[in-house]
Amino acid sequence: MYKNSIIFILFFFIISFALYSNNIAEIRAIDRSTGRTYKLAVPLNTEVIFSNLILNVKYCYKNPIDKEIENYAYLTVKDKLINKYVFQGWMFSSSPSLSSLEHPINDIWLLNCSKK
Repeated sequence: MYKNSIIFILFFFIISFALYSNNIAEIRAIDRSTGRTYKLAVPLNTEVIFSNLILNVKYCYKNPIDKEIENYAYLTVKDKLINKYVFQGWMFSSSPSLSSLEHPINDIWLLNCSKK
């Protein structure tokens, strides 16, 4: 019984991500060495290079219009220079300080999830 419940819950989340996931994650990126900010449009499951970072967004979800405005995305960020992941996890647009990438040279946080 317990095993069936877990399988059902996992199936529900996978289906909900498939139905409601969007195609592009809009990311705000700051290059601290130049002081410039950029707005990146990162397609899902595509590596995008910003400075020395490789961004890859796995999921991007936006609540329906009748709900509170919230976007969240699961992404990985790899530093090319040290060849290690510097961030793997969820980012939330309503709380950028909760889970953002703070890198010595770059800052990255989620702005929005949208369709192509």
